Amino acid sequence: MAKIVGVVTTKREYVGGGAPIIFARDEAHLQMIAHLLEKVMDCSAHSVDEELFIIVDHK
Repeated sequence: MAKIVGVVTTKREYVGGGAPIIFARDEAHLQMIAHLLEKVMDCSAHSVDEELFIIVDHK
């Protein structure tokens, strides 16, 4: 079962809820953080749009 384990965004108004939220300063920073978390957490980073990634554990 897949589980959202984190959210990375540049827009505070896009997110809320129970998963940890990380705010990036711009699009390049957003992508760097999402891909770093993907590797460190052994999860998948999925781009929802150009300002929002979700980090998903598919195990």
